[in-house]
Amino acid sequence: MCRHAIVRAGIAGGFVAYYRLYVLSAPEGRFVGFEEIDAADDGEAVLRAEDFIGGRPLELWSGTRKVRAFPAVGERRG
Repeated sequence: MCRHAIVRAGIAGGFVAYYRLYVLSAPEGRFVGFEEIDAADDGEAVLRAEDFIGGRPLELWSGTRKVRAFPAVGERRG
């Protein structure tokens, strides 16, 4: 786990890192919202973040560290 990650005690005494998946406006790239993700490591956080891929660009962060950016895919609905 990254030394910059924010870590919380998880269920059954395990530890999970806290991530934020920021939702951005396209094409401006302004912050419009976020989802909280708890995961054991970056790989698990990326897999969970992929469930949110859609019509807006996303950025996955762990504390002050940017883990990955996801471009908008397809047409935005509603």
